[in-house]
Amino acid sequence: MVDGRTVALNGHFLAHPATGSGQYVSHLIGATERLGGETSLRPFVSDHTTRPQPAAFRTQPTLAALPATFATRRMPNDLRKVIWEQLTFPLAARRTGADCAHVPYFGSPVMTRGIPTVVTIHDLIPLVMPAYVTTPLVALYNHLVSAGARAATLVMADSEASRRDIIRLLGIAPERVRTVYLGVDPHLGKAVPFNVREAVRSKYGLPERFLLYLGGFDVRKNLTGLVDAIASLDPSTGVHLVIAGRVPHPGRRPHLFPDIRHRVNEAGLQSTVHFPGFIEEEDKAALMQLATAFVFPSTYEGFGLDPLEALQAGTPVVCANRTSLPELMGDAAIMFDPDTPGELATILDRIWRDEGLRNDLSTRGPKQASRFTWEDCARQTSDAYKWAIDAPTVRSVSGRAP
Repeated sequence: MVDGRTVALNGHFLAHPATGSGQYVSHLIGATERLGGETSLRPFVSDHTTRPQPAAFRTQPTLAALPATFATRRMPNDLRKVIWEQLTFPLAARRTGADCAHVPYFGSPVMTRGIPTVVTIHDLIPLVMPAYVTTPLVALYNHLVSAGARAATLVMADSEASRRDIIRLLGIAPERVRTVYLGVDPHLGKAVPFNVREAVRSKYGLPERFLLYLGGFDVRKNLTGLVDAIASLDPSTGVHLVIAGRVPHPGRRPHLFPDIRHRVNEAGLQSTVHFPGFIEEEDKAALMQLATAFVFPSTYEGFGLDPLEALQAGTPVVCANRTSLPELMGDAAIMFDPDTPGELATILDRIWRDEGLRNDLSTRGPKQASRFTWEDCARQTSDAYKWAIDAPTVRSVSGRAP
């Protein structure tokens, strides 16, 4: 643990709690406070963002005002975010005497202002998948934050798969990149009472039995492949699929967000594929426990929290054998090759029919998920801060004796 040292934390995503980055920073703050010790996290948010709602931790974010020379309120949101990342946050960290700065997403500054800097890179999707580079400005931003990652004292990755990508694509020395797994909420493993589960079923109009997908709708999630697999099953099997989440507008960047409702209609699956919409956080455990199995066909995941949460809930999981998913799932899930035609459909037919297989996976899941806790994440992150603060090259740059 860091002995009595303060870490300035970029809290930009505290204003966006529904995102993965928002959940990460909130859980990291909460777990660090539960552990106690000498690490003090001081989250900063810019004065032009929405003030975050009160969270289940004592530390309250500090509003960092932008220099008066910047009339940022009239600037586009993306430009204001870049100014915050590259100028305001590192200046605020320096002016408040922080021993270390932590940017918990791929957006660290190129100029670190002499402060040891740690950045968490959850994935390198924009560098791996060209479809995600939608404009020249996005490409320019990717170059900027890549330079910021190279300037950081230490980079944390969510998985070994992401660590390998960071070393290969950003050219950062392996000793400056370490894997720190995220955690999963243990409450998802608590049995939800029957009446509560049925209330959730009624609330979202769910069928009696169903396979569940919960997550994003961008192209890497491979939802078209999932719908095609369902369409290839014998109708007598009686499989229902629930695709949960807020479906993007069909005209919004179709090369990046395929029109999944149109694909369902083309396949004639309107009566067997269900779209309940956004799922409230308090309903997630019941939804998971109602599902016959959780299906996650994504071809690229820096961590893959959704299938890990399904394991915690005791829901059988079927997922692709790509990127971080094999190291997270272990032997607790059935994996398939998304490039092998028909393999997913065969597995879905089996998981739907085979109760013994489902029971076995339900037993394995929580044991595997228990390996990933937010307390472990906080401990290892605190160790990363200590390493960054004590790194000889950083001490020399920051004016401390080497």
